[in-house]
Amino acid sequence: MTDENRPAQGERRTHHAVREIFAQACALLAPLVKGNDKVMTMSGFAMLQVLKDHFPELSSSEAHIVITAVERLHRENRL
Repeated sequence: MTDENRPAQGERRTHHAVREIFAQACALLAPLVKGNDKVMTMSGFAMLQVLKDHFPELSSSEAHIVITAVERLHRENRL
């Protein structure tokens, strides 16, 4: 692990790969999540596939974390 990829001393957060792509993933998923408000036009599985197509290095569990976080930010009007 290089110094730039090493978490700060005392860093409790995990899923550093998710943190690196989160802003891009939000921009990608925001229109999909917004469109899902009234009618479920896109399933969670379909959003997972979109995310994995753009970020193939993410594991399925990391992609699920991103989708859950984006959906939560949308519900809280913070997206």
